[in-house]
Amino acid sequence: MKYAIRKTYLDFILGIRYFLVLGIRYSVLATIVLPSLLFPVEMSAIGVSASPATLSFKALLGKETAAKIMVRNPSSEVGLFEVYPEEFDSDFTIVPSRFVLEAGEKREVFVRVVRREEGMVRTVLAIEGSALGASSLGIGGGVRIPVSIEVSPSSLLAAVPKAAMPVLWMLLGALTLLGLTRRVSLSTLKRLFAGGTLTK
Repeated sequence: MKYAIRKTYLDFILGIRYFLVLGIRYSVLATIVLPSLLFPVEMSAIGVSASPATLSFKALLGKETAAKIMVRNPSSEVGLFEVYPEEFDSDFTIVPSRFVLEAGEKREVFVRVVRREEGMVRTVLAIEGSALGASSLGIGGGVRIPVSIEVSPSSLLAAVPKAAMPVLWMLLGALTLLGLTRRVSLSTLKRLFAGGTLTK
């Protein structure tokens, strides 16, 4: 009799434990599944293509130079795109820097550069895209375009080292004096020739 009561008690305890474990499992499952059923989320990936593959600028010091790139949305989703330099952002003006492209649509982007330091610098132009839409969890894509900028002095005199400036000014003075002397000599010869002709 005591054995039967004890066995019944153990079965009761195990049954409660089983239902508790089962309830916890279903509650966790409901927590994961129900939100996705009530609020569906669409996973989408946005691709980016751009040309040309590289950009090379050559400009005078403080002068503007420009180029253009073509950005395309090759995916089947509407995307929001952004174009920006990873370095030297104060030297760049990008129009437009943010824009929306429909699936398969493309757009020209103008890149203007003005640098106030001589020499060669290199950076990267980043083009990134993300899915547009409240119900989409976008997986963004992007490309990087290598950029080189070569800046030369704005005049020939600016390219001459300071130590060589006196020699340059002496040469310029000698050439100027030579030109004036030549003009005076030619003028004198013309007068003499004209006077001799009149005397005859």
